[in-house]
Amino acid sequence: MHRIPQRIALSPIALATSLLTLALTQTAAAQQAAEPPMARVEVTGSSIRQLATENALPLTTIKSEELVARGLTTMSEVATSLTVGSTNEPVGGGGGGTMINMRGLNTNRTLVLLNGRRLPNEAIGASSVNVDVVPMSAVERVEVLRDGASSIYGTDAIAGVVNFITKRTHTGTTVTGGWVQPERHGGGDQQRVSIVSGVGDLNEQGWNVYASVDFQQRARLAQSDRPNISDPNLIAQLGGNPFGTAVAGSSSAPANFTVYQNGKATTRTGNPSFAAGCAAPYGGAQYTIPSTKATGAGAGTCILDPDIYPQLLPDNMQATLFTRASLRHHGDRLLTVELLATESTIKAQNPPQVFGAQTDYDKYNPGVRKPLFITPSSKWYPGGSGGVPAVAGVTNQDLALTWSMDEAGPAKTDDRQNTRRLVIADQGELMGWDYRVGVVAAESKRAVGWRSGFFATDGIYRGVADGTLNPFGAQDEAGAAYLDSISRDGITYRVARVGYFGTDFNVARPLLDLAGGPLTLAIGGDWHRETYRDGTDPVANEVTYKVSGTPNSYPRGERKVAALYLEADAPITKELTLTGAVRADHFSDFGGTVNPKLSVRWQPLQSVLVRGTASTGFRAPTLPELYGTPQTRTPSTGKWDDPLLCPSATPSVPGTGSLTTDPRYAGLNLDPARVCNTNLITLQGANPDLEPEKARTVTAGIVLSPIRNLSVSFDWWSIKMKGTIAQITEDSIFDNLGQYQDLFVRNADGTLDYIVKTRLNMGGLRTRGIDTNVNYTWPTTAWGKFGVGLDGTYVDRYEGQNDAGGEWIDSVGKPGALATGSTSANTYVYRWKHNLRVSWNYRKFGVQLTQAYTSHYEDTNAQPNQKPGQPYFNEIDHYTLYNLTTNWNYADNLKLTFGINNVLDEDPPLSNQRIGSRVVFAQNVSKPIGRAYNVRVNYTF
Repeated sequence: MHRIPQRIALSPIALATSLLTLALTQTAAAQQAAEPPMARVEVTGSSIRQLATENALPLTTIKSEELVARGLTTMSEVATSLTVGSTNEPVGGGGGGTMINMRGLNTNRTLVLLNGRRLPNEAIGASSVNVDVVPMSAVERVEVLRDGASSIYGTDAIAGVVNFITKRTHTGTTVTGGWVQPERHGGGDQQRVSIVSGVGDLNEQGWNVYASVDFQQRARLAQSDRPNISDPNLIAQLGGNPFGTAVAGSSSAPANFTVYQNGKATTRTGNPSFAAGCAAPYGGAQYTIPSTKATGAGAGTCILDPDIYPQLLPDNMQATLFTRASLRHHGDRLLTVELLATESTIKAQNPPQVFGAQTDYDKYNPGVRKPLFITPSSKWYPGGSGGVPAVAGVTNQDLALTWSMDEAGPAKTDDRQNTRRLVIADQGELMGWDYRVGVVAAESKRAVGWRSGFFATDGIYRGVADGTLNPFGAQDEAGAAYLDSISRDGITYRVARVGYFGTDFNVARPLLDLAGGPLTLAIGGDWHRETYRDGTDPVANEVTYKVSGTPNSYPRGERKVAALYLEADAPITKELTLTGAVRADHFSDFGGTVNPKLSVRWQPLQSVLVRGTASTGFRAPTLPELYGTPQTRTPSTGKWDDPLLCPSATPSVPGTGSLTTDPRYAGLNLDPARVCNTNLITLQGANPDLEPEKARTVTAGIVLSPIRNLSVSFDWWSIKMKGTIAQITEDSIFDNLGQYQDLFVRNADGTLDYIVKTRLNMGGLRTRGIDTNVNYTWPTTAWGKFGVGLDGTYVDRYEGQNDAGGEWIDSVGKPGALATGSTSANTYVYRWKHNLRVSWNYRKFGVQLTQAYTSHYEDTNAQPNQKPGQPYFNEIDHYTLYNLTTNWNYADNLKLTFGINNVLDEDPPLSNQRIGSRVVFAQNVSKPIGRAYNVRVNYTF
């Protein structure tokens, strides 16, 4: 792995300071150059049209040209590049897409808009917007409001707002082709084609219609294509178990077996193909290698090669259609119609389906496992008539199998997401009022199914028992036909839908003149209905592998929300402006809430602007949190001692308890295996009694513009939440039994009924930090135009609290609680994160170098041997990536772009987040692709 010296990591701040010093020496003539008049525009976070320079809110605007210059080719990359975000780029087989997580407060506390109005949430989670559905070719700019906005937009705006704004109009036809090719062999390459075509001149003809079509795909990247990421020596350094042959084989092809005697398992294990090097007649393919374990259980078995199937990135395809029609009427009024339609598919590859005692038999009874027996009556018994090699000492015993269905190929899943959204809006002036009205109808649908390699579990058991299936080699004609009959390939077993229908209005006008200008009042409101449906077919019970959802479960819910808000912009003097807003929301399922906001903008000098905001916010429980997965009893994730019936001095350490001697329970005839060091029953699922979360946000900032083309800003922010909705972890429960005794529900005789693990309103969260921005462009010279920009976020505090009044635990630079109580996740809050940009433009040629930096942090370190001071405690070093992009306007209608992403070919830092799956790169800061070349051609007819 390449390392970036500390002095280079600190260079952005030093460079920004030098540039600021240099810029301050520029002549006063540049400072006094004439400024063009500014038009009033709509700004994210306000319902009053205003000058962009008048904004009192901490707002970041990124134009589409800048996205290209940074080498960002997908909306997922745009989201993960935001310095205010702790967003993971999706890897593996997850089909939900990319959700923006501002301030580390979780994706369901960040509001995502398209042209100022809501998008439907991703269907299965039903709490966050998948930004992959945004039409990248139609986007003109991205506005990021780094401040709470519940007083204007309502729920989910605690952390901030991201507003994707499309082109207002477009004429002509523009075709763009893009290609990203990794330098190293294997997959991960991306292709993109987009067409934007429009007719009509809005200014001259009074109308315009344009449509944008995007198609993009990415090829899967197998773990075997990046052997450096799964290097056995590096895995061992993390505390993992690198692949080796001196272990017992588990599921394999051909199947391993354990000999049973008198109905009980013995320590005798084996595999009929072990003597032949674990090669079986699979048409030349070999999936396993012999175990070198000499004695005991596991000797004589075969081990599945772990590098055949795992993938680092799945196949991904997406098509997006966005069309917008605009019509001027009755003077300067504007009627618009927008239509968005997307379809994205993630085709994930997994190791083959496995069968036997180490896997669940069905989904209705998780944790219930049955041996997969082959008996001497089967012709496929070792040494039998089917030709399976005999094994010495194996004659008439029953054999329990662990079988991997490799001959059917990898288990491939299909995760398909569709989004539809129609917006009809009108705006203009009526009777002295600026007005804006609109109607939104949208739906998000997600369908999950099996593409290939899936079979009914009970069918496999029957086929082996009656001798139809051969677990030790390729199937004969009858076995192949039987496998076809129990195949579940091509079945969509889960379908979820989220619906959104709403209408909104806003009117605004100046009321009276103040010393600094007109006092403007805006009145607005909206009403919308949300629906949620999630259905998992009973067929999901037949396949226990890679199944999401609960079989034969059809949760659903809906709510109606009505709101009114007021906003007033008061320029007290030409230097001082106060803006106040208040919004009242009423939810059909739990009541109402009122949230105010006050903003202050003071500009004592032309070159100095001071701003600040104070507001309250809230987040309503999502429909799945209230009405989603039905409450079900399932075995605990870990093994524990029942604190009442198997007490321990260290209850957080399983296996340290002993049976109670309390005479009250003497008649229970307690079985240690059921109350000590065992899986206890937990109650999980939705909770219709949840209350909204509440928040308070304060910001204070300063913007300095001492000379022309220089802007420097610092914005301090603080967010405090209470009543955060969380699903508590088992570790937290057993670490703090005194706090969580009420979560243990017992029967009348004292035996445990279940432990409550449903989502609850728990403690709180508080975080604060500073956002900084520096932008400077040197005056144009004969050598062209040079510019530099820095966006950075410093987090001073990120403290979580499991219970109201409980201890505050800081997790900046550590595995964060992610504002969900004690539930940890593979998302981190970095102490410092920045993007530094240096650009040069000369005539028709331009170059930009972008540096993306994240500071060091502690790894997950979840295992007992990964504690501070121990050998496997891992700390991930600061990480720096460079992207270089060049563009050449070859002609007025032809633009060429060439870029190199990850210029220094930095390997991703290794992490023990997912060490058990051998996918050990830190997915939260990097991709596993390595250096990649980016080519883009843009042609306009």
